[in-house]
Amino acid sequence: MMTEALNRLCRAMYRSSRTRFLAPRSIRQVQRSYLHQLLRRNADTVYGSAHHFAEIHSLRDFMSAVPLTEYEDYVPYIERIAAGERGVLTAEPVILLEPTSGSSGGRKLIPYTQSLKSEFQRGIRPWLCDLYTQMPEIMRGKSYWSITPVTAGKQFTAGGIPIGFEEDAAYFGRAEQHIMRHIFAVDSSVKFAGSTEQFYHDTAVQLLQCRCLTLISVWNPTFLTLLCGYIRQNARQLAQALPQCRAQLHAAAENRFDRVFTGLRLISSWADGSAADDIPALRRLFPQICIQPKGLLSTECFASLPLLGEAGARLCVDAHFFEFRSLADGRIYPAERLHCGEYELIVTTGGGFYRYQTGDIVEVLEVSPVHPPRIRFLRRKGIAVDLCGEKLTEAFVRSICKKLGIAEHFCLLAPEGKGYTLYTDASDISAERLDAALCEGYHYAYCRRLGQLRQAAVMRVSGDPARVYLERLTAEGMRLGDIKPAYLSRRSGWAEWFR
Repeated sequence: MMTEALNRLCRAMYRSSRTRFLAPRSIRQVQRSYLHQLLRRNADTVYGSAHHFAEIHSLRDFMSAVPLTEYEDYVPYIERIAAGERGVLTAEPVILLEPTSGSSGGRKLIPYTQSLKSEFQRGIRPWLCDLYTQMPEIMRGKSYWSITPVTAGKQFTAGGIPIGFEEDAAYFGRAEQHIMRHIFAVDSSVKFAGSTEQFYHDTAVQLLQCRCLTLISVWNPTFLTLLCGYIRQNARQLAQALPQCRAQLHAAAENRFDRVFTGLRLISSWADGSAADDIPALRRLFPQICIQPKGLLSTECFASLPLLGEAGARLCVDAHFFEFRSLADGRIYPAERLHCGEYELIVTTGGGFYRYQTGDIVEVLEVSPVHPPRIRFLRRKGIAVDLCGEKLTEAFVRSICKKLGIAEHFCLLAPEGKGYTLYTDASDISAERLDAALCEGYHYAYCRRLGQLRQAAVMRVSGDPARVYLERLTAEGMRLGDIKPAYLSRRSGWAEWFR
């Protein structure tokens, strides 16, 4: 009864956010108002002074005075922030630097201000209220929000800036954090497990002990399938420790996790881009459960939120200022001037990133002058691995694996020496077939002809390679929740990890 009361309290607290988000409004006015206030607030910062924020009075002025940026452009500023300097990117203080990384890149530190936290909440609140409103049975039980295990002690920069949130609940507002700790099925103690194995064990135990689990929110669908795999493989040992859960664990042994968590109503997970390939496995584990694709969000920004019953997700126009570079004509458009098609997302946030090229390619599905555009994440932009001009991308490698009929197996292509090795548990793929398929890429074939690249190799792996993949990346400092499904890695040395 207490859990349901707290969920209902959250819905009441968030109702105005959902109402405002769904109400007809001028998208142009909402976005321009946000941009105007942000520029006035940060006009006297180091970055604002250098780019004449005080002299910007229109969108045209903004686009002329402020260049398009990438993370590397902010490194000198972030180093000054890390050293303790204030007023660098934002007038308000940086409360922490949040680490993030793609599955094939190095660590980045994203400045978080109270404004940026509030902008994330402008996306979380209407989304969660929409779930509670349209699927009220979710409020009857607890929720599991994936928790990132700690791989090192609490860290600070030389200037005393904390690195990373203390706990995942910190993304919520201060009042909600207290409520959420009572609603969460798994508490934050599991993040301090001494190993990945212990983390899975502690998480599984708390989930199995939860009397009514109604909502699961994870980033990567493979994380949930791996967690279920741990429960299935260790069902006998878990039954000895949790005799009251024997019926649930019997269902786990049969791979029917909708019968393990009988109160479960919805799973929120990445389901677009390369993550779409992992959703069928999740549906086999939870055949009766609604799986809602997450909107587009990253450590840097909260771009879109899904609404039940709609394809894609709505642009979170209250959170940040958005621009879109058309893949059709190369021109940059504000949110109110979009047409259906493919675009690269550019964002300006309260965390101090201005005209930041996220590298996310989205498809605009629906536009309206009074409602947020409906978009869908398609893929990441640009080159993923390029040893000598071959320009291999994640999308290309994924298409090759599908063409070879091995995409449903574990597949990871990585540079090793002067060429590439495919690590896979598929048994019917030869190095010759793989190399021939890769040669369909013009630049790869050219490099092969010049002798810059050796023939691609195949290494067959056994055991649970998907789990080993996660273990290596977490061991090297990545947050478990940040690890995305990948067919291509920049990292070498995978043979030392796989069996």
